[in-house]
Amino acid sequence: MIAVEKIPSWIRAAEVILGLVSLVAGVYVLAYPGVAIATLILLLAVGLVFLGWRDIVLGAMGKFLPSWLRAANIVLGILAFVLSVVVLAEPGFAVLTLILLLYVALFVRGVAGVTMGAAGKHFSTALRGLSVGVGVLSIILAVVFLALPALALATLVVLLSLGLLITGLESIAVGVIGRKIVPVMANPVKV
Repeated sequence: MIAVEKIPSWIRAAEVILGLVSLVAGVYVLAYPGVAIATLILLLAVGLVFLGWRDIVLGAMGKFLPSWLRAANIVLGILAFVLSVVVLAEPGFAVLTLILLLYVALFVRGVAGVTMGAAGKHFSTALRGLSVGVGVLSIILAVVFLALPALALATLVVLLSLGLLITGLESIAVGVIGRKIVPVMANPVKV
């Protein structure tokens, strides 16, 4: 069951403005791929900083963990900080890291799809075949990206641009329509 909730006009205006900003950013990313690559590098560096802090805090405060695991967390946290500096100092290394992450994600997804199709006896034959097909395509795409890093980088730029464009369109639509669909619990808990 769903409910439709009316959004205040100032939020609607903000949705439309932010949606337009997102659309402009999506077009800008396609027009200037260097900006997209720099953005992806910055996101990778920031992600490594957050990962480093998390690991160090977990290692320092995780009294419930064995001492060897706490030490490993601290070492990995420091390593994440070092890698974030390397990523910012050496953009080429960062680009190769992004391509490698894309390769690993596609390859693992492909292996998972093939495995599910081969071992998922409780699924229909069509679903299993589709899973194997998508898995094989993912593995092939991973190998192509490993062989042609420029294609992988262009794909990352296009994905970033598409994400910005779709998010912008969705935000504008919500702002123009002025209503938000909200799920409703069948049996709300009363306090």
